[in-house]
Amino acid sequence: MKRTTHTERSALKLSVLAGFLVSAPTAGAQPGVLSPDEIVARAVDRVESQRESRAELAFESLILTTTENLDADLQVRETERQTYRQYAVVGAPYEELIARDGEPLDEDEVRDEADRKEAFIREVRERVARGEDPAPEVETRVEFDRDFVDRYRFTLQGEDTVDGHPSWILYMEPRSGGLPVRRSIDTALNNATGRLWIARDDYGLIRAEFELTEPVRFWGGILGTLRGATGRMEYVRVADGVWLPERLDVTIDLRILFGNIRRRIIREWSDYAPFGTGE
Repeated sequence: MKRTTHTERSALKLSVLAGFLVSAPTAGAQPGVLSPDEIVARAVDRVESQRESRAELAFESLILTTTENLDADLQVRETERQTYRQYAVVGAPYEELIARDGEPLDEDEVRDEADRKEAFIREVRERVARGEDPAPEVETRVEFDRDFVDRYRFTLQGEDTVDGHPSWILYMEPRSGGLPVRRSIDTALNNATGRLWIARDDYGLIRAEFELTEPVRFWGGILGTLRGATGRMEYVRVADGVWLPERLDVTIDLRILFGNIRRRIIREWSDYAPFGTGE
């Protein structure tokens, strides 16, 4: 089976910002005691507190990544599955590849994975020595933080109960005027709408849906254009005040050089269990 190239991986990372299956805000939605901005601010405070405590390092999990290559009619042409074990390594979360399409890695793949882990450890230690965040930087990583939410206007759309958690539903759309573009992914963030489900009891982010509203060019448009993407991210509460990823489902329509990439990417986290520090 053809493996994803470096160029395609870079483009696919860009796509993960894309789109959330959204509808327009419900007219006449009644606000609660808190304003939408206050709800979002408290949700960001909770996420940042969890991030600072590095609570995710206390858990390990399995991740099943399913990549479906689609044709022009969005029918599945080819499917690839990879299984990872995620755990803490020298103070940073690491995803260790353990299987492809349900089969254990062959000898060459085991060696490649050992080399990748060694390089990861080396990079983390270098970052710590420089006084930086242990987790390696990812240009296209999207964090739910103040920089992210400051780009959007929020409207209370209604209430819902998700997996037993009463929640608010908030619709988000980009603010008018010049929005910051410090990374390549920011252009896409500035052209996305979506909805957030936030738990009423502890302000945990339960679900996020998003949609790219117009095509986004990257690398100056010379190498590629993300023409469309829709997706959903879901989270699960694994301990009091600790919410971790459960499922990511994204469909993208991407043009790179002279070819087209249409894919559905599904990542499913399972079997969360306590884990040591990884030091």
